[in-house]
Amino acid sequence: MIKLIASDMDGTLLNNNHDIDVDTVEAIRKAEEAGIIFTISTGREYDSVKGILDKHNIKCQCILSNGAEYRDESGNILEVININEKYAKKIIKILDENKLPARIFTNKGVFTTSTREEAFQEVIFRTMTFNPTLTEEEAKKMAEKEGFFTNLKYVNDVEKFFKDDIEIRKFVAFHKDIDLINKMKETIGKIEGLAISSSFDDNIEITDINAQKGIILKKVAQKMNIDIKNVMILGDSFNDYSMFEIFEESVAMKNAIPEVKKIAKYITDSNDNLGVAKAIYNVLNNEMNNMLK
Repeated sequence: MIKLIASDMDGTLLNNNHDIDVDTVEAIRKAEEAGIIFTISTGREYDSVKGILDKHNIKCQCILSNGAEYRDESGNILEVININEKYAKKIIKILDENKLPARIFTNKGVFTTSTREEAFQEVIFRTMTFNPTLTEEEAKKMAEKEGFFTNLKYVNDVEKFFKDDIEIRKFVAFHKDIDLINKMKETIGKIEGLAISSSFDDNIEITDINAQKGIILKKVAQKMNIDIKNVMILGDSFNDYSMFEIFEESVAMKNAIPEVKKIAKYITDSNDNLGVAKAIYNVLNNEMNNMLK
C-alpha cells in the first residue's frame, strides 16, 4: 500500500509550460485525502519551488537541490548536506579555468563567481533548454526577467566568500557546448566525495555524494516509519536515478530518458499529458499494473 509519493518537478510534475496542471493538483488533493503523503523531490532550490507551490496552494515536504536540502511543509529546513569547502573551492577553480559559468546554491541565496554577462549567458542557455522553441533573442528577453538571473549574487573574492559562514548545497551550470559539459562531468567527477548528475544533456549538477534524491528520501521515509516498499517515486532524468535504484515502486514518465525507463517498474504518460495525475489515480484505484512496462 502506497503511503508516500515523491515526484520530481521538471519533466515530471511540471508540464511543458513549467506549471502544474489543474487536474494534477486535484489528483494530489485526492491522494492527500486518502492519507498519502505527497513530496516534491527536485534539483531546484527552495525559492524557485515555493512560488509554484504557493500558486496552487500546495503545502508539502520538499527534497531540494538533488537531495542537499530537506524542508517541511512550512519551509523549515530539517536536514542539509553541504559540499565540503575544500571540494567547493576545487570545483570553482575548475569551472572558472574552463570558463563555464555556474550558479552556486547556498544557505544565503544563489551566487556565481562569473561576471554578470557570463551569468546572463548561462541563464539564456538554461532558458533555451527549458523552452526549446525559443529563438536566442526571445530567450534573452525571458532570461532578463528570470529569478535565476535577477536574484543572483556575485562573488568577487572567493576567500572572503567562504569566510562568511557560507554553506554550499549545489553547483549547476548549463551550456550549449555539450563537449564542455561532458568534460566537466569527467574532470569534476574525479574529485572524491561528490555526486555528478544532470537533468538535461547540456547541464551539470554537483552535490555531495550523499546529497542524492534517493538517499535522502529513504531517510525521510524511515523517519516517518514508512517502509520503502510503500513509497512510489516519479521521475524522468539522471538526477532522479538514485530514487529508481532504491525504491521498487518506481514510475518513469513517457518522456523520460532511456536509462530511467529501463530501470523503472512502471511507465506513466508524459509530463505534458497528466502523467503524474494518471499515476496517482492508478494508486488510488489499485490499478498500478496498468502502468507496467
